[in-house]
Amino acid sequence: MNREKILKYTFFTLIGIIILFFGLREAYLHVSLSLPEEQEIPASEMVETLDSLMGDYHKTRDILTIPTILNYLSKLNTFEYGKHKAAVIGFLTGLLHEEGRDHAKYWKKLKISRQAKKAIDIALVVEPKIDDLLNSDESLKDIQSIDFYWGYFAATYDMRCIKLIIKTKNDKQRPEKVREAAERSLEYNRMRHNF
Repeated sequence: MNREKILKYTFFTLIGIIILFFGLREAYLHVSLSLPEEQEIPASEMVETLDSLMGDYHKTRDILTIPTILNYLSKLNTFEYGKHKAAVIGFLTGLLHEEGRDHAKYWKKLKISRQAKKAIDIALVVEPKIDDLLNSDESLKDIQSIDFYWGYFAATYDMRCIKLIIKTKNDKQRPEKVREAAERSLEYNRMRHNF
């Protein structure tokens, strides 16, 4: 090919690429702008859904609900996440203990927030120690521990969790607010889980 034909070919190819780029850009903007807007779900609704999904897991044993749970966890704001973090970590710890630690690498590949990935990491650290923790003679020290064991219970229905929470409720050496939290949680979860 001579130099003139190469320049013509390059020129028309470049023009074609530019037209294609702007055409695809317009098509993308048209489609993305015409999609209905996703309505923001209120935090209270997300928490209720997250709580229901975790609470009902033991009935279905459907491991495919975990991506949904992690997605809801990812959408919680920092305040709500902080309130429910212990229960979620307990739940994930129970899942890893029951279903196997290999699931964690698949969960971490999902499009989830850093806080959800961190919860998985913490569950991976706690899971090897869980049997020792559940067989402890000590009562639970704080409300977050109570929440953690309820989360673990939701995943496993391990009755050792209930024993620890009852022990905490009856331990006069624990602060009153911790004992009251244990008692309230027992009443709430007794109706919910029928134990």
